[in-house]
Amino acid sequence: MPEIIATKKDANLHLNMKFHLLVLGLLFSRIGTNIYTMALPWVAYNLSGSSMIMGTVFAVEMLPFVLLLPFGGVLIDRLDRRKLMITADIIRIIFVLSIPVMYWMDVLVTPMIFIVAFLASTLSFFIDVPLQAIIPQLVPKEILTKANVRIQLIENLSRTVGPLLGGALIGLVGVYTSLLINSIAYLMMVICLFFIDQIPLSNERQNAEKIWDDIKKGFLYVWKRWDLRIIACISILSNFGISLVMSTLVYYLRDSLHVKAAYTGVVFASIGIFGMLGSLVVEPLMNKIKRGYIISFLPVLGGGVGALLVAVFPHWISTAIGFGLWGGSITTLSVILNTYKQESIENNLYGRVEGSLTSISYVSIPLAGFIGGLSIQGLGSLPTYLVAGCSVMLAGLLAFFSPLRKI
Repeated sequence: MPEIIATKKDANLHLNMKFHLLVLGLLFSRIGTNIYTMALPWVAYNLSGSSMIMGTVFAVEMLPFVLLLPFGGVLIDRLDRRKLMITADIIRIIFVLSIPVMYWMDVLVTPMIFIVAFLASTLSFFIDVPLQAIIPQLVPKEILTKANVRIQLIENLSRTVGPLLGGALIGLVGVYTSLLINSIAYLMMVICLFFIDQIPLSNERQNAEKIWDDIKKGFLYVWKRWDLRIIACISILSNFGISLVMSTLVYYLRDSLHVKAAYTGVVFASIGIFGMLGSLVVEPLMNKIKRGYIISFLPVLGGGVGALLVAVFPHWISTAIGFGLWGGSITTLSVILNTYKQESIENNLYGRVEGSLTSISYVSIPLAGFIGGLSIQGLGSLPTYLVAGCSVMLAGLLAFFSPLRKI
C-alpha cells in the first residue's frame, strides 16, 4: 500500500514537472514574441516611413490565422503535439534571424518583411494552439482554471518584461540586434520542450480521416454549438477593436507623440501589468460571480474606459494606462474562455475546433490592420481609437444579451 501511494505521488510530481517546464519555456517564448511584436513594425517603419505599410505588415501577420488554420488544426490533432511545437519553433527562429542577417548583408527590402511576417505567424499557430491542447493532458480537469491562471500570469509577465526589454534593446543596441536576442529567447522554449517526455497520441489521431473531412468536422462542431458561435462573434468584435490599436500604436507613439523607444516599451508593457492584476483576481471572481457576467462586463468596462483614455488624452502615460486597461481586460477574458473551451471540447478534437474557431474569430484582424493604417494617418487617433473602443464594448454587450451570460 505505501508503494502504491508513493507511485501516485511520483506520477503527480512528474506531471507537475512537465507543466512547470512548459511554463518556463512559455515565459522565454512570450518574452521573445513581445520583443518581436515591437521590433517588426519598427523595421517596417524604418524601411518605408508609412503607417499604411506598418498596418499592412500587421494584417499580413494575421492572415495565416484566417487562411491556413483549419488545416493546421487537423495537423495538430494528427501529429505529435510536442514534436510539432519543437519543429515549428526552430523554423520560426530561422525566419526571425533572416531579418537582421539580410539587413547586415544590405539586401533587406520591404516585401521580405511581409514574407517573414506571414511565415513566422503561421509557425506561431503551431506553437500556441498545441500548447492549449496539451494543458488538459498535463493537469487534472479539476484544476484547469488554476493551470490557465498560471499560464496567463506568465503571459502577462512576459507582456510586461518583453516590451520593456524590447524598448531598452531597440534604444541601446538597435532593432536588428534585438531580433537576434528574440531568437535566443525562442530557442529556450525549444530546450524546455525537449525535456518534456512524450505525450501519447489519442486513438482518433491514430485512425485519422481524410484531411478535408477533418476540417469540415471542426467547422461543423463550432456551428452546431450555440456557445462557440457566440464566442466566435465576441472574438471577432474584440479582435477588431484591439487590432485597430495594435496595428497603429508604434506609428502613433513615434510619429504623433514623438515617444522614445524606452517609453514605447513601457506603453506596450502596460498590457502585461494590468493583465497580471486581472489574472490574480479572475479565479476569486469566478468563485463568486458567474463566468458569463465576467465575460460580459470585462470588454464593456475595459474597452470603454481604455478607449477614452487612449483617444482623448494624447500623452504616452494616458496611452499606457488606457491600453493597459483595455488589453488587460481582453487577456483576463481569455483565461475564462480558454478554460471553458478546454472543459467542454473533447481533447482529441481540440486542434480542429480551435483551428476553426480561431480562423473565424481572426477574420477581423487583417481588416483592422488595413483600416487602422489608413485611418490613423487620414483621420487621426481620436476617431480611430473611439471606433476601436466601441467594437470591444459591443462584444461585451453581445455576451450580456445572449445565453452565454448564464454559463
